[in-house]
Amino acid sequence: MKKWCTYSAWGKRLPSFIGQLTEQSGNSGKIRYAENQLYSEQWWDMDYVEVFDSLEEAIFYLLKNGIYKESINQIKENFNFPSYKDFIDWNQIN
Repeated sequence: MKKWCTYSAWGKRLPSFIGQLTEQSGNSGKIRYAENQLYSEQWWDMDYVEVFDSLEEAIFYLLKNGIYKESINQIKENFNFPSYKDFIDWNQIN
């Protein structure tokens, strides 16, 4: 299971970051923070995680609801999954 997600210490309605949900058990989910992550994935309470079927949906949600009110350029710059950047339809998000 690998789905895109947004997450934040402030709850799922105020996302701060995009990651990959790699496993879910009950109300807990394991999140991968970066493509080349060297440390273990972390378990999060799903009350702090919003899950999406596509990466574009996750980016759009972060753009519209993010706690830091990032611009699309800031999201592109801070996106930690570089091999996916070229496959994102950035025009679909705007």
